[in-house]
Amino acid sequence: MRRGVVLGVIWALMPLMALAEPVTVSVTALLPEGVEAGPVSWSAVPLDLPEEADVLEAMIMTPEPVNGPWQVVLEPGEYLLSGFTEAELFEAKAVVTTQTTLIEVPVLAIEPAVALRCTEPRCDYTDSETGLRVTLPQGWAVETPYHADLGDGELAEEVSAVFFEDVEGDGGAVWFLNPVDWITGDTGPCRAVAQGNLCSFDLTPAAEAAFAVIAPSLQRVDPPAQ
Repeated sequence: MRRGVVLGVIWALMPLMALAEPVTVSVTALLPEGVEAGPVSWSAVPLDLPEEADVLEAMIMTPEPVNGPWQVVLEPGEYLLSGFTEAELFEAKAVVTTQTTLIEVPVLAIEPAVALRCTEPRCDYTDSETGLRVTLPQGWAVETPYHADLGDGELAEEVSAVFFEDVEGDGGAVWFLNPVDWITGDTGPCRAVAQGNLCSFDLTPAAEAAFAVIAPSLQRVDPPAQ
């Protein structure tokens, strides 16, 4: 009888005994040889959360941009790792096991879907999918607006978009509407607008001039019936 009780207790404890301990992982930005990433703002989102879980609450983020590898303690499981600098975006899915010590995250190759390039003094644009309406100043462009993916098929209610100074190479001003994983004050400043928040890496004269046109024009209209 006692033996049966002992065996029962052992069987009951086996799932707890099998739980894997958290591991410390070194997350690094993967760039071509000789290129330095600079400070990176990182986040890790578990991809195996239960349906009722709060994704934002489960997200692990750096309190400020990190120079060099990000040392983070993670429970074993699958994660979406994202990183941002002023010039690059890094993203990768990774499975963390008890043996994982290093994760290299490559640059996310994005071919922007430019919805409109403004060559007139002012250009009005309305996105047929999201209903976002905006006015652009001359020399600026907008990528196709979208609802950000929050994981497990859930889409953000707010519309996200990127407005940028249409110049060759890097260095042009840019505004992000409702960017995901943005750390205000670290990644860059944000300003409240009618449709959420507009954020930028740097408040240059070009960015300020464009904000004066874009911000007051932002609105949502009902998309046309299909």
